[in-house]
Amino acid sequence: MEQTIKDRPAKFGLAGFMLGIASLVVILIQLSAFFEPQEKSSGSIIGEIAADIKQSAARALAGEPAPERTPPPQDYSWFITIAALCVAGIAVVLGGIGLYRNEPHRLSYMAVGIGVSAFVMQFVFWLAILICAVALLISIVENLDGILE
Repeated sequence: MEQTIKDRPAKFGLAGFMLGIASLVVILIQLSAFFEPQEKSSGSIIGEIAADIKQSAARALAGEPAPERTPPPQDYSWFITIAALCVAGIAVVLGGIGLYRNEPHRLSYMAVGIGVSAFVMQFVFWLAILICAVALLISIVENLDGILE
């Protein structure tokens, strides 16, 4: 008696792997955009604030009403990050479904691993930024005695 084992094609594992890679790429792009140089320098921002104060004082003395503020442009980076993390979660679920259905394990394991790594990368990045900010604050507080002398 001969038993043949039919391998199922890795449908869920492959879909999870592809979604995991896509979410990881989007997360990497979002994290690299964090370090882009700012559009304006602090000197130009201070100059614009001073000009706005001068114009506001001139309008107040003339009795003119304040102009309507233009709303700032929409920033969709948070929506993109949340969507990428949702896609990473779907990749983990699809990898789990692939493991449950006894598909070839390699793609399913990679789908789960890459999906989880997208979450971990986002968490570790913001944790590192928080640690750097705390270290900067500590150094500023330690040097206050030299500033106030």
